[in-house]
Amino acid sequence: MKTVFYPGCTLKSAAGYQESIEAVLEALEISLPEVEDWTCCGATAYFSLDEMAALVLPARVMAIAEEMGAQQVVTPCNACYATLRKARAILADEEELKSRVNQALAVGNKLYRGRVQVRHLLDFFMEPQVRQVWKTRIRRPLDHLSLAPYYGCQYTRPQTNGEDHPERPRTLDLFLEELGARVVDFTAKTYCCGAAQMVTHEEACLPLVKRILLNARQKGAQAVVAICPLCQFNLEVPQAKLDMGSMPVVYFTQLLGLAMGMDERVLGLKKLLVPFKVALHSGVPTKTPDFVG
Repeated sequence: MKTVFYPGCTLKSAAGYQESIEAVLEALEISLPEVEDWTCCGATAYFSLDEMAALVLPARVMAIAEEMGAQQVVTPCNACYATLRKARAILADEEELKSRVNQALAVGNKLYRGRVQVRHLLDFFMEPQVRQVWKTRIRRPLDHLSLAPYYGCQYTRPQTNGEDHPERPRTLDLFLEELGARVVDFTAKTYCCGAAQMVTHEEACLPLVKRILLNARQKGAQAVVAICPLCQFNLEVPQAKLDMGSMPVVYFTQLLGLAMGMDERVLGLKKLLVPFKVALHSGVPTKTPDFVG
């Protein structure tokens, strides 16, 4: 099945996410061609402002994926994932609306047929054939780490999701367990972090972030694991304002790279605002990592 990669607008500004994705895929010899001439998907909030425009943007992305001969498009961003899936579901049920969207796309010589599936990057890595590839490359199991898997509120609740349970997801838990880590019973794993509202309504969002991080700490986590650029940003950046100490927030792809024995710098771990230092000796963890805030 041919798969193409839709990065979304926030990936390049994410702390090590793009680097770790590219490094891991290269090490695994997995090719994920980028969607050509991609544009913003409009994010989830656009649907409340202009439904037509909110549908045209993700439809264009999926139309290009179709042109490239892909059967599925993969994205590392929860908002992009939710937006593309929502647009796909709406257009599958509304033929007249689909026709209007295609009239708009025709200006740019594009046609949306609805033939590509939309997957999150996490789910792509958990596909049986991909999973088997990286499982054979694990050199340094993360059995010295206790981790809190943070899904965010959009990964499990896009319209017609079907990938995981909306309230009790397990995909990231299983991924981290495969890496050898201890996964804590993290109640706040699907709580909202505030999303883009952090920019304009920070005071309202800070309590949301604090309850997520405190829950992770209370459960014994040494770090929170994110699967979305905005979620990672929201959980990491405001910590200095929360008066609760610090908690590393790392991407799942960075941890996969570590388990494969890759260098921290290649994985962008040095870019994290809350440092994440892992003690490794001859490829075998020797002690609990030193997390410095």
